[in-house]
Amino acid sequence: MSLPTPEECMRLALGLAERAARDGEVPVGAALLSPDGAIFTGRNRCESMGPLDHAEFEAIQSGLAALGRRGLGACTLYVTLEPCVMCLGAMVHARIGGLVYACPEPRFGGVSALQELWRQGRYPHRFPVASGLCEEESHLLLRRFFAERRP
Repeated sequence: MSLPTPEECMRLALGLAERAARDGEVPVGAALLSPDGAIFTGRNRCESMGPLDHAEFEAIQSGLAALGRRGLGACTLYVTLEPCVMCLGAMVHARIGGLVYACPEPRFGGVSALQELWRQGRYPHRFPVASGLCEEESHLLLRRFFAERRP
């Protein structure tokens, strides 16, 4: 059995984001891939569950329940939108192995803030960050969602 490709993981996250949009949630999806091929998923549920129910939290919590904290060090999290500072803090504390996000979030994205904290030596746990995978699809999904809700 071969591992899913990064694009397959991001497409899974995009499907979860579409499901979130159908439920009236901001369309963000996340897929946490473990080295053995297990995938833990999440989607935004902030409107239905509460302000802390971000896609990243759901995927990380599922991974923690199955693998434990030490098990996430080799996992990569795929997210359709640049994570906020809160979610990045959760990734640091859960000690994930890597992050790939589709498109930037100019208002609430926190990757540049996290990288500045790393430069300052504030967080001992660091992980690689990449962006741009399926960026256009994620942008289109977000634009369509907000265009339907905002005049």
